[in-house]
Amino acid sequence: SILIASLPAFIFIILLCFIDKDFVKKSWFKLLIVLIIGAIGSYICYRFEMHFGSYFKRVKESTYLEVLFYAIFGVAVFEEGYKWLISFCTTSVDKERTPRHILIYCVMASIGFAWFENIVYFAIPYGYLVTFQRIFTAFPSHICNAIWMSYFMILCFKSEKFKRVVFCFLSLVVPIIVHALYNSFLYGNRTELIIYNRIYFIILCLSSVFLVYKILKKK
Repeated sequence: SILIASLPAFIFIILLCFIDKDFVKKSWFKLLIVLIIGAIGSYICYRFEMHFGSYFKRVKESTYLEVLFYAIFGVAVFEEGYKWLISFCTTSVDKERTPRHILIYCVMASIGFAWFENIVYFAIPYGYLVTFQRIFTAFPSHICNAIWMSYFMILCFKSEKFKRVVFCFLSLVVPIIVHALYNSFLYGNRTELIIYNRIYFIILCLSSVFLVYKILKKK
């Protein structure tokens, strides 16, 4: 179960090496720290979610809008906020940053977060079947959130004054919304909403691939 839970992390780390092999080789220790801090954040956010989740109605007794509100302010704001903080701080201290560097920082933080989540909260208690399913659903969704975050963070660091503030704000808010929408269709285990989740997930993956293409084209 732990091996299966780790498989997507290995795959995405290898893909990052293809994006910028020299940077990964040169900054491997820094990226390892980002990965570890991201993993620690999974536990920190879990504690926040357990605490603040008690203030919301049970999802089975809630309307969709109430579920979406919970998905935003009870879950996504902590998880994406934590990953944004790691990525933004790491990018800020990188004086030679490029669009590819920012993309790798954001994705590496999400890999650490999702890796820890996969092992501790799914592989160990539920076994390999649930963990295997997450290879094709939850784990890639974390990576997609990171890609959207990196896209607006790149625009933030290349802009000045008011535009910089706007793109900085979007680099945090957009991943929160994207993450919350994904979760909102799953909470409550309603069949009609799960179908929307699959459609949304496909659109999310395709749009994220397109954003990666745009980022890699930037000098």
